[in-house]
Amino acid sequence: MASTEKVKKLMTKIRAQAERLQVLKELAETESSTNDMYLLLKEILLLTVRATKVEKGFIILHNRGSGNPFEYGATNTTEQFEDKTLLRDVCDNIVRSQKPLIINDTRLHRRLRRNKILNMIAIPMIFNKEVIGIFLILNKRKALFKKRDLALFSMISKFTSSAIMHAKASQELGNKDKELETIYAVDRIRDTIKDFNTMMEAILQEVTQVIDAKLAFFLLYNKKTNKTELKVSGQLKSSTFVHSNANSIYEISRAALDAGELKEFTRVNKEIDSAICTPIVVSDETMGVFGVLNPNNRQGFTAVDKRLLDAVAKQSDSAIFEDLEKAEIKKMFSRYVSEDVIDSMMNDQNQDFMKINRREMTVLFSDLRGFTSLSEKLEPEQIVEILNEHFTEMTEIIMKHRGTLDKFVGDEIMALFGAPIYYEGHALKAVKCALEMQQKAQAMERKLKKQFGVDITIGIGINTGEMVVGNIGSKKRTDYTVIGNNVNIAARLCSAAKAGQVIITENTYNEVKKLVKVQKLEPLQAKGKTNALEVYNVTSVVNL
Repeated sequence: MASTEKVKKLMTKIRAQAERLQVLKELAETESSTNDMYLLLKEILLLTVRATKVEKGFIILHNRGSGNPFEYGATNTTEQFEDKTLLRDVCDNIVRSQKPLIINDTRLHRRLRRNKILNMIAIPMIFNKEVIGIFLILNKRKALFKKRDLALFSMISKFTSSAIMHAKASQELGNKDKELETIYAVDRIRDTIKDFNTMMEAILQEVTQVIDAKLAFFLLYNKKTNKTELKVSGQLKSSTFVHSNANSIYEISRAALDAGELKEFTRVNKEIDSAICTPIVVSDETMGVFGVLNPNNRQGFTAVDKRLLDAVAKQSDSAIFEDLEKAEIKKMFSRYVSEDVIDSMMNDQNQDFMKINRREMTVLFSDLRGFTSLSEKLEPEQIVEILNEHFTEMTEIIMKHRGTLDKFVGDEIMALFGAPIYYEGHALKAVKCALEMQQKAQAMERKLKKQFGVDITIGIGINTGEMVVGNIGSKKRTDYTVIGNNVNIAARLCSAAKAGQVIITENTYNEVKKLVKVQKLEPLQAKGKTNALEVYNVTSVVNL
């Protein structure tokens, strides 16, 4: 009889061990089938409910140090604890004790009874001596919990602890990969797209792909002008959503700028349920905010989403600064130089074109001869018409020769050669430009003689030497120009030049003498100079 009992107990142990091995096998297969932690927890929980023959199960994740320390990881029922305080109390108890809680009879536990809990086991899931979650099974079917149930459930809980940490590590690695891929994608966009608006559209499209949101936006804000510029991308881009929610977008962006860090917003208004925004500082005067609105999933924006948005912002800020700086340069210099010079400036990353510096270059002055008599003979509207045509034709020639149009003063034109982009042979460029200007002036003279009965010619003066060039002026207005004694000399030569003449100094002549034909003129006395200036009239360029 005794031996029969021993055999029965042994067989029971063997069956229990076989059951645990089978469950362990299924757990291992489940873990290898997915890298999604929540899907994995769901499958583990369903297997546990089946193996332990209970009605309900819950996996609660413990987020230590968080404002919300307990989070549902998985459940097999749509019904959650009605008494949230009860669940928190049970979990708190498990976290403190780090021991299983087994209740087979809840008649003395009114709160458990009110939640229709007949019996339960709650086990801490521990990893490296830290509770990372609580596993609960409730309401054993047709029986009470026994030691073998506790042994099986303990084994499952230990496995789940390791599975959670492995899944988190895998997820973290995946998140890192995603973050790096996003950074590389933004880098590729920066390197391949030069237009600012097109670049921002591509970056925002990338944001909506890596962060599953209905709308991504970038708000640019200039403190000095108090102007804002909003760019958007996503499902809601073409709808009335952006227009009707523009003020709300500005408000949350302002809040992120004021905080100086990433901010999360919930229930902003009836249409914006959730948003995250992160600020960037582009320059002393310009700031920006990247943001996403309304995630497509029910979980809302995650910690990973926040990291990705921060990564995009940090990777984009230098590109935005560079493009805004380029836009400022382009806006400023487009009235001074030709498009090809602008392109060269855009490709030069090392030079600060706004900075004042001293360099050798060539300056050209040109003005009309007979303009005073012209003013007496014609109506003001006709004079303006003549000047506009003259300036237009001369400006095209100056830019054709890579010159920089400095300014118009009355009927006078001032142009620079060798700035803002420095190049060798700037003196020859200026001389060739001047000769072509004279040719065009002669053609216009014939036309104006026929049209208005007046003679219009030009005289040109050119000098080469060291000058100070840069953005010069007051706080309210600046101009890109040159100053210095060598500039004044060129202006003096222009005043002395007769109709049709291109007068150059000895400095300019030394740079071009093998390439041009000249007539030596009488030395010219210049203001502030003890010795008279050696000057030459250029008649043509030598055909080599």
